[in-house]
Amino acid sequence: MRNPLNIKKHLPHFLRNKLKQKYIIIESDDWGLERALDKQSVEWMKKKYTPEKMSRWSFDSLETEEDMNKLYEVLNLYKGKFDSPPVITANFITYNVDYSVKETLKFRSLSDGFNDSGKNIKEKYFEGIQCGLIFPQLHGYSHYNISESEKYFNTSEGKESFENNFFYAKTTIKGYLSFLHGEFGSENFKNNYLNLASEEFKKYFGFYSSTLIPPTFIFDNEYIDEVKKNNIKLIQSSNRLVTTDGKRYKYPYLQNRKGLYWSIRNARLDPHVSYGFDHLQCLDSIEKAFKYDLPAVIDFHRVNFAGSFDPAYRSDTLKELSLLLKSIHKKWPDSQFIHSQNLNEILWQQKTK
Repeated sequence: MRNPLNIKKHLPHFLRNKLKQKYIIIESDDWGLERALDKQSVEWMKKKYTPEKMSRWSFDSLETEEDMNKLYEVLNLYKGKFDSPPVITANFITYNVDYSVKETLKFRSLSDGFNDSGKNIKEKYFEGIQCGLIFPQLHGYSHYNISESEKYFNTSEGKESFENNFFYAKTTIKGYLSFLHGEFGSENFKNNYLNLASEEFKKYFGFYSSTLIPPTFIFDNEYIDEVKKNNIKLIQSSNRLVTTDGKRYKYPYLQNRKGLYWSIRNARLDPHVSYGFDHLQCLDSIEKAFKYDLPAVIDFHRVNFAGSFDPAYRSDTLKELSLLLKSIHKKWPDSQFIHSQNLNEILWQQKTK
């Protein structure tokens, strides 16, 4: 007999952990990730794939000092308006394709620097950390399925993309947005990339990340014990996670299962025309979260303010971010902005009381 209420589907909602305080968390993925290295790479993509097939990810780029200065400027406008002011959880990729090695697919770490030696942005990261504007957490090793990437490197298309300084160009093309995804898929488990990423994060930032958001929301069960071995205690955005074969996780939100807390994302700020998640839509999602005694966890990808190849979109996004923060202050002046590691600490403290 079929269950007309579909209780299993709504179980994470019914059994969720409730938090009465109005917490707001802004989680931003893909920090430290290089996509196209330069404008020539983007122009090559336009010729190879045609502009109409390119997605917003085709114009994503490593955050620059200019990007971060403009982001910090907006955040600083609201720093004195809240007891606990806006802070962005910056989820970092720790390794990028090394274009100086031509014979095989190799990766270089954050500590080794980026492919363009002029992109000296480490000081800007630490400025943001020290000023309480950003707080880094772990996103992963390279963002991609390394096993499949190695195979792709040996194809003529992969070689062409590599030579034009955007090896993963095809992954940004409409119709191929899932291509080479699955860093935390089963076939990569034996290669120990999570441990490499965790240790590089510690080396670069000076502490271990206590939370993780798997790239492209793919996360196979084998990794649950492995993440715990690498000091991780909370998984971000569990309501969006799927296994390689498409099965969704059904753990109750913000509850401890398998020795980990499983967080959610229940709001978005992605004002691109292809998405339409502007500040008004985000406010509505925040209100719904507070109604059900949940923290409002906002998905705000790095692509939204990375302006090297699309400065106009960066400007539009930062206007939307400012409008969002202004509206939050007006509607919920007692709300508290925290980062994902703060949430992790709050949940574990509740468990030990």
